[in-house]
Amino acid sequence: TRRLLGFIFSANYSFKDIYLADISLRIDGSSAFGADKRFAPFWSFGAGLNIHNYPFMKQQTLFSQFKIRGSYGQIGKVNFPAYAATTMYETLFDEWYITGYGAVLKALGNKDLTWEKTDKLSVGIETKTFHDRLTVDFEYYYNKTIDLVNDVTLSQTSGFSTYKDNMGQVANKGVELKLRADIYRDRNWNVALWGNMAHNKNEILKISDSQKAYNERVAAYYKNEALYQETLGLSHGAEYSVPLPQYEEGASLTSIWAVRSLGIDPTTGKEIFLNRDGSIADKWNAAQEVVVGNTEPKCSGAFGLNLSYKNWTLFASFLYEWGGQEYNQTLVNNVENADLVNKNVDLRVLTDRWKKPGDIAQFKDIKNADNVTMPTSRFVQDKAYLRLSALTLSYDFNREWIKKHLGMNMLRLEASTRDFINWNSIRQERGLSYPKSWTVDFSIKAQF
Repeated sequence: TRRLLGFIFSANYSFKDIYLADISLRIDGSSAFGADKRFAPFWSFGAGLNIHNYPFMKQQTLFSQFKIRGSYGQIGKVNFPAYAATTMYETLFDEWYITGYGAVLKALGNKDLTWEKTDKLSVGIETKTFHDRLTVDFEYYYNKTIDLVNDVTLSQTSGFSTYKDNMGQVANKGVELKLRADIYRDRNWNVALWGNMAHNKNEILKISDSQKAYNERVAAYYKNEALYQETLGLSHGAEYSVPLPQYEEGASLTSIWAVRSLGIDPTTGKEIFLNRDGSIADKWNAAQEVVVGNTEPKCSGAFGLNLSYKNWTLFASFLYEWGGQEYNQTLVNNVENADLVNKNVDLRVLTDRWKKPGDIAQFKDIKNADNVTMPTSRFVQDKAYLRLSALTLSYDFNREWIKKHLGMNMLRLEASTRDFINWNSIRQERGLSYPKSWTVDFSIKAQF
């Protein structure tokens, strides 16, 4: 059960539909927070200017809308289970002890957990030109989140793996652009193009003591595995090949952390690494992990086409992304660290591996396969994709004809497909369990 109580005051003002202003004040309380941190005040204000409504703008025909707007305020968020701030016990009524019934700790709460607050600044321009045939919206934003709520990792000896805490500060800033253009329109034809683009940069401004302690546990986690592999020549499991997130001021929440790699040594078949100070090492060291990529793209968005001719309609929508990176974990697990004894393997396991001195290879010597590959920049790949996410073709029968002959108000035939085009700069390692599928759906829609 979650309870939320809020009080809000809002006001808006408009003068001649040119000068616009809004303000809001509110106090929100949630039972999900600690007993002393449940209520928090929030506020916002905004202003707009409809330049197209000035008298001198009435003389021109280029802009039918030209609006400048801006806003600033603070919002709060509750994005965790209802009892994350409450320590709970479970009574053991099935067992009787000399002192009575027993109880065990079921949920570890944090009584100081408070609202995750975000200061939001937004400035934008909205325009319509050429008799409303071209719409362009542009926005710049800067969002600063304080008291960020996140999971803090605990030692398993505590009986819990994580608990919720307010950790540090994070900033997101970027731009968004939206376009829509009616290219051609007459009695039979209607052709429209649309698209949008977004760019966001995420930055950690401040980390907490709990985040610093988390980083130390991550380093110890990898250090113990590296020592185990060096001593016994074996590994505890494939989970040690996964790059875990870490926190550093100036870095991003979506940063990829690993040791920088110089590739496979042609003389030995083992990987060589580049340390923080620029020196070269032949052993993986957790203390040398740095940011080697970022999963957040530099640019992402969608674009598409709306096309109609008489009773025919065509809709196409594309998704795109470029400028980010991805850690190809499947390549690590199923090629570099492939299980040759118990599983079928990819041909690259043998053909792309180092075999003899002088080989220039992508993957290490197969004799080292028992040692799991620790996070390395060798498997960080630039990611860009273009995908035809939706394609729909439909035909609407003439309403007068179907009403007269079939007694219907509407009859439509429709065919649609997804992922008809799917281009990705990273080879999609989908495995054998679910090969890439392409589907076509046919439907009939009728209304009587």
